Parts: sequence; C-alpha cells; structure tokens
Amino acid sequence: MFKISEFSKLGQVSVKALRYYDQLNLLKPAHTDKYTGYRYYSADQLFQLHRILAYKELGFSLDQIRQMIGEDIPLEQIRGMFRIKQNEIQSVLDKEQAKLDRIKERLHAIESEGKHLTSHDVVLKEVEPQLVVSYRQRASLRQLPGLYRRLDDHLESCGVSSLSRMVLWHGCEECEDDMDMEVARVLAHEMPSRSPFTVKRLPGVPMMATLIHHCRTTSPCTASTELAVWIERNGYRMKENEPRREICIPHEKSDDPEAYVAEVQIAVERA
Repeated sequence: MFKISEFSKLGQVSVKALRYYDQLNLLKPAHTDKYTGYRYYSADQLFQLHRILAYKELGFSLDQIRQMIGEDIPLEQIRGMFRIKQNEIQSVLDKEQAKLDRIKERLHAIESEGKHLTSHDVVLKEVEPQLVVSYRQRASLRQLPGLYRRLDDHLESCGVSSLSRMVLWHGCEECEDDMDMEVARVLAHEMPSRSPFTVKRLPGVPMMATLIHHCRTTSPCTASTELAVWIERNGYRMKENEPRREICIPHEKSDDPEAYVAEVQIAVERA
C-alpha cells in the first residue's frame, strides 16, 4: 500500500487530482484510515489511473471516463463513445485545415500584391448579349462549387447541354461574410425558367475591360484588383449597375477540379 503522496509520484499526477478523483468516485483509495483520514493506494490501481489519464488525453470528460471504467456497460457502447469522439476530433481537424488553407491563400495574395504580372494583359472589347441560365444566392466563396452542382443538376434533369461557367458578382451592402453571387451557364438554345433557376439574356456591353488569369473557384485572387488598378490608371471608371462577370474554363493541365482559366470582365466607360 502506498500513501497518497507516494502514489501521486508513481502515477505522475498531483495529490489534488487524486483527491478530486476520489470525490467523483472515479478512483477511490484502496484503504482510508478511519482515524487519520489518510488515503492509501495499491500498486494495481496504477493501471486504473493510467487508463483514466489515457482517456482524459483523448478528450473524454471525467464523467464519461467514470461511465466507461466504473460501470458495467456493454463493449459496443464504449465503442460508440469512441466513434463519437473520433468524429468530433475529425470535425475540428477539418475546420482547422480549412483555416490553414485560407491562411496560405491570404499569404499568397499578400505576397502577390503590388507585383506586376506581365502575363496578365488587359483587353478592351465589346461583349455581345448572352443567353444564360442562372441561380442567385447569398453564399460564401467556398460554397461556390455547391451552387454550380445544383445548377448543373437542374440542367441535367432538363436534358439541356450548356457551355461555359460564369459567375456574376453583385454588390451587397448588407452582406457580411457571404456575398451576393449568381452562378450561370451559357446556353446555346432557349429553355423555360423554373424557380429558383432563371433563364435570361445578359445585355451586351459596348466596352468591357477584361483580364485572363488562373484561379480556383473557392479561393480569392488578385485579378479583379489588377483590373481595377488598370481601369483607374487608364482614365476609365466602372459602369454602374453592371455586375462583374467571370467566365471560367476548366484547367486541362491541372488535377485540381477547382482549377480554372478565367476571364474577369468589368463594364467600363470613359471617366
């Protein structure tokens, strides 16, 4: 038998923790002196202590640990508790990985700011009216692939083939993290509208400042910023009430399904 101070050294836990485990009926002393109140532990209880510490390290609460080691519960229920904990940890990892990806993207954008990319040439051109089917929603940038899937599923159910992908970026004064975006597919032929999908003809624009760049649909890029700088420096201004357009073509040489060659289009007029 070991005094509580000796047992705490062997188990590498504090005396305070052992007293707390005793109060919770999680790890009771093997013997308590009824006259002095001193607690004594046996060597076999080190196995139970190590199991408690192992479960605690995995993120289980002391109440959950007491259920697992102090009660006669079925093995399958214990497995279920471990599966729940596994899913909780995986969810945290996924969220943190998403944050890490956004940090990398933002770092890349910061490093690219102010650099002149000679491969990006701005072209002024006239854009003809375009027939499109679209789906508009307030959403985050990372929801963009899902919006496209919903639109493409609708087209497939209608048996309609489509051409290039397009995004219409609308202004949104009331939006916070989400954006007012409209995904669209260019159509070769007319088709009926069916809510929430709209078939319409985008108006022609006599003067559109355009820039071709590589991008991922779920990542912010600096192409629009570069185009805005060009517009300002060359004596133009954005035309009011015309959403920024972006036409996306899949990148044939990339294994990334979200990698695209895209053309940003901003309607302009002389300042």
